[in-house]
Amino acid sequence: MSVANIRILIADRNKAAVNERVGEGDGVNRYFQFDMFPLVSSVTANVAIFLTGVTAATNTYLLSGDIGRLTFTDGNAPANGATILAHYDYNALSSGEISQIESGHTSEPYLVAANCCLVLAADASRYFAYTMGDKSVDKRRIANNLLELSKTLENRHYTMQSKNIAGSTFSFPDTTGLPYNNFDTAVAYIGEDE
Repeated sequence: MSVANIRILIADRNKAAVNERVGEGDGVNRYFQFDMFPLVSSVTANVAIFLTGVTAATNTYLLSGDIGRLTFTDGNAPANGATILAHYDYNALSSGEISQIESGHTSEPYLVAANCCLVLAADASRYFAYTMGDKSVDKRRIANNLLELSKTLENRHYTMQSKNIAGSTFSFPDTTGLPYNNFDTAVAYIGEDE
């Protein structure tokens, strides 16, 4: 199953951070952390960094999308008092993380998705509920929701494993009289063996 399909199962759509205040320059510090990561790898070229409202040249910084780190290159530390804002897209899990989880569960999409939810729940549970400025997040609630989703996906996997799809086909004479249509084939029964 593709990474995109796993993202659908765990509801990990691309999300956007707009005008995130990443930090304030002091003329020395070159390292800043995004609130959310990993960055969506296919659009990291579309990340926009602003220094006091002016777009920063892309050759003045580097991005470590998997860990959400913004590093200004030597000689390009933001000036003292410069406000650093960012626009970017991110996911809850990187494509590499999903692929690594998937490698242990080849062709088991619900188990892959369930394990992805467990990873996200474990990550969320490391944090606590907090409010800082205008940001208020309760990571405990997020972790509990992810654990519930993980259980649902895992149960779906085992439900699908225990059911056998049965069916039989037969042919019957065609009474419509249409040319090249002497016989039709139909499915007589499709059901699940309990």
